Amino acid sequence: MNKKEAAIELLARRKARGDLQSFIEYINPEYIVSDFSREVCASIDKFIVEMMNGDRPILVLGAPPQHGKSDVVSRYFPAYFFGNFPDLRVAGLSYSADLASDMNRDVQRIMMGDEYKVLFPDSSLNKKRVVTVDVEAKRNSQTFEIQNHKGSYVSQGVGGPLTGKKVDLGIIDDPIKNAKEALSETVKNSIWNWYTSTFTTRLSKNSGQIIMATRWAKDDLSGRVLGKMKKAIYLAFKAISDSGKALVPELHPLDKLLETKDLFSDYFWSAMYQQSPVADGGNMFKGEWWKYYDVLPTLTRKLIFADTALKAEEENDYSVLQCWGQAENGHLYLIDQLREKWESPELEVNAKAFFNKHRNRDGIVCSGFYVEDKASGIGLIQQLQRDGLPIIGIPRSIGKLPRMHSGAPMIKAGNVHLPSNAPWLSDYLSEFAVAPKGTNDDQIDPTLDAIQTFLGEDLALDFFDLEW
Repeated sequence: MNKKEAAIELLARRKARGDLQSFIEYINPEYIVSDFSREVCASIDKFIVEMMNGDRPILVLGAPPQHGKSDVVSRYFPAYFFGNFPDLRVAGLSYSADLASDMNRDVQRIMMGDEYKVLFPDSSLNKKRVVTVDVEAKRNSQTFEIQNHKGSYVSQGVGGPLTGKKVDLGIIDDPIKNAKEALSETVKNSIWNWYTSTFTTRLSKNSGQIIMATRWAKDDLSGRVLGKMKKAIYLAFKAISDSGKALVPELHPLDKLLETKDLFSDYFWSAMYQQSPVADGGNMFKGEWWKYYDVLPTLTRKLIFADTALKAEEENDYSVLQCWGQAENGHLYLIDQLREKWESPELEVNAKAFFNKHRNRDGIVCSGFYVEDKASGIGLIQQLQRDGLPIIGIPRSIGKLPRMHSGAPMIKAGNVHLPSNAPWLSDYLSEFAVAPKGTNDDQIDPTLDAIQTFLGEDLALDFFDLEW
């Protein structure tokens, strides 16, 4: 290395020790630098200054899935932080202890690399992986300690204990696993209770906290912190800007993002990818999404779905019977519907009559009769099974709102067709138009059951199990 190259190298090292973006580029020359990464790194550099000044900063970052936010905040940043402050303690938290441990190991790999040792030779880890506490510096997948310093890192799942562990820098990375949890009031309240009773109580007097997440709802953890903490700074990054540009086109070009947008309901695209969660207040299913038919195409499958009311009292829901068919292209067709307020004996009589009406019509045999396996549906299932009908009970494992969100993309895509001249069509569309705030949902439930069943068991809900 000649003098000029040596001077360039020394300058690069100096920058990497005092600037997060430069540190990342020094550690990983192949890292994709973007305006997004630069702004996040600059915000964290400012955050560090405020933390060292004793301002106890709170930085909330909202960014779309898989755009590299965790790489910057949960992998490179802790390593950079220990290089400059080896006596401070860091907690890295995520929705599961396993994911938090994965990020822990990634931080360790960075800190044990040759490039890191050149920059911060005093911030070293034990070369051996050790679990016991009676050693100079512990290092395992849950925690590690900086050799010859007081600094340490602990990883934990959100909701887990931090008892006895003082935290100077707390990083919460995606506290919610998936959309199923995001729409659960129980889960959201549990995370908030953990944040207030466990996480914040372990923070030191000159601490700083970063909460980084894909936004799911107005009252997710990020939303509640922003509403309660006036000092919290919020940075929101849209996958597609107002001017129509992709956030990080090298990772997700505009055409790919637009394809993704077509798969989502407006609610989830706005919340997850545009960081603009909106409260559900009706209009979840837009009228223009529905398709209509005058003549049924050739069907490959035909099934019946029932939603039963507890009693036939005026204030209760109707009982609904729907016959659905699937065409060769996978599109679904609502063939017929019967909707009334029946007492139990009448419900059984009408259910059998409805099945017999459709069991061998439209050129295909009806191969299944699906009924929700609870409340009044249990009695109907038992009676119709005794009568020899192909009854299948439907267990409900998630709430109505997540089910609505799972079915919306299928309808939005134009894959659900309704009979154009059905006498009940107006009531059907009206119920969907005000969902989920409407009084009745008896026509919605069997429709969602049909979408889920025809797409394959749990396939319609796979989106809600995706980890972001």
